Amino acid sequence: MAKIKHYVLTSVTLGLIAASSALLIAASNRLTAQRIADNEQANINKGIAAIYGESAVVSSENDVENEDYKYVNHAYTVTANNDLVGYAYRTTGSNMYGKISLIVGFNLKEEFVSLYLVTDEQTYASTLEENYIAKVVDGSRNVEDVSCGATYGAKLVRDMVNEASNFNKELLK
Repeated sequence: MAKIKHYVLTSVTLGLIAASSALLIAASNRLTAQRIADNEQANINKGIAAIYGESAVVSSENDVENEDYKYVNHAYTVTANNDLVGYAYRTTGSNMYGKISLIVGFNLKEEFVSLYLVTDEQTYASTLEENYIAKVVDGSRNVEDVSCGATYGAKLVRDMVNEASNFNKELLK
């Protein structure tokens, strides 16, 4: 009888701990979910401004649900002073070194304009950012030139840019 009482008491205690933990997680999610969404949107707006200039804004956003594209998640129509200036795409990909998320911008002539790094969780993130992404953004490196000390990350970025380019061409047909 003492063993049964011990098992019941242990089960009730663990159940109370699990229930209170779930309640704390739900409460913290309720408090932070909107702030996280607002920060993500602010980061997207910052990326669009970095690619197209301070007056650029997202005039429409669409989720991309196409099985042919594994990196492109969202498509943005970008305007500046009420004039269409281009299209941007949010891409997300990962490899054995971590996750990367970018905004890739194209002008109306389907030409690559620039990219903006949203998240970089790569093991060699600083090498990738300094030796590849920053140089692609400033125009001193071609997207296809991936030899930079973080080659796997650069190949992932290159593949994401190329897929966004293909998606952009398909969209503008």
